[in-house]
Amino acid sequence: MINPTSPRSPLGERVQALYVRVLLRLLPLPINLFKHVSPKIRAEVDYLADGYTFMLSVRGTSLACVCQRDAAGTFHRVPPARVARDVEPGSGLASAQPGAVAVDYVIDFRSLAYAFRCFSGGMTLKGALAERAFSTRGPNDTGVALTYLFTALLRLFFGWRATYRTSASWPSAVRP
Repeated sequence: MINPTSPRSPLGERVQALYVRVLLRLLPLPINLFKHVSPKIRAEVDYLADGYTFMLSVRGTSLACVCQRDAAGTFHRVPPARVARDVEPGSGLASAQPGAVAVDYVIDFRSLAYAFRCFSGGMTLKGALAERAFSTRGPNDTGVALTYLFTALLRLFFGWRATYRTSASWPSAVRP
């Protein structure tokens, strides 16, 4: 007899989870690479202070990535064991644990489907924000910098996707 509450998810969900997991694991690499290509990404990385830490996570899953900026402006993944457990991520509070990294800002996707759509170029961050696909915690100024950083990063990465292409022609009534 097949158990209808089996923990196995459909193939599509497993593929989405694998895709999001790989991109989260590789996240510091495109940031560090594209900051040499894009002045916009470089400006946003430079705005974030040395030691700045952010986390991307997907509710209802174990998918998460914590990245920290070093003095050279390079982002590195923070192992889950080093993430502070005594303070709420994005709270702005310092951890009392020795060697623990407190998370300054959190972007928490509501579902795997929303995270997949954003990470695959199927939905822009602006569209995701309008649909409330994710919630955030942390200071607004660095949150805006991260949003600009990720928008530029996704545009470079998914520029071939229709959602990220800019319109080539504007109606003549809109032009100055």
